[in-house]
Amino acid sequence: MYTARRSEIMYPLAGDFADAHGAGANASAWVNVRDYHRLWLVVNVGEMQATSTLDAVLQQATTTGGAGGKAILAKNQVTNKAITQLTAAGGDSDSLVCIELQTEELDVSNGFDCVRFVVTVALAVTEYSVELYGCEPRHMAVPTTNWTEIID
Repeated sequence: MYTARRSEIMYPLAGDFADAHGAGANASAWVNVRDYHRLWLVVNVGEMQATSTLDAVLQQATTTGGAGGKAILAKNQVTNKAITQLTAAGGDSDSLVCIELQTEELDVSNGFDCVRFVVTVALAVTEYSVELYGCEPRHMAVPTTNWTEIID
């Protein structure tokens, strides 16, 4: 039987509520993730205007100020921890995509324990929301301050 609440196992670390976003990059604040085993980035894409594209990537740093910020390599050690670009022309409106990360994929031997997401829209407006969750906390109890309400 499970005793932990889902709100304790998946904690929202950073996010951007659903809205129409014009061309440009939208980066979250850097968050320290040393207290989590996994991270989960969820991007919920709504309507994409005819020429728009959307990219999302996770980056790592050694401080919450972004010191040494760099890409996180995927498990194949060749590509970045990023989604495949979504395009309106490719029929990607109304998509739900995610990136999963085990914190040991960070450059921990060099002190990288902070993460942020960057979502980039090009050419035209795209509606999306994005949330970064810390999953499987290393220690209980976890904070609840980023939730507006938790119903048991």
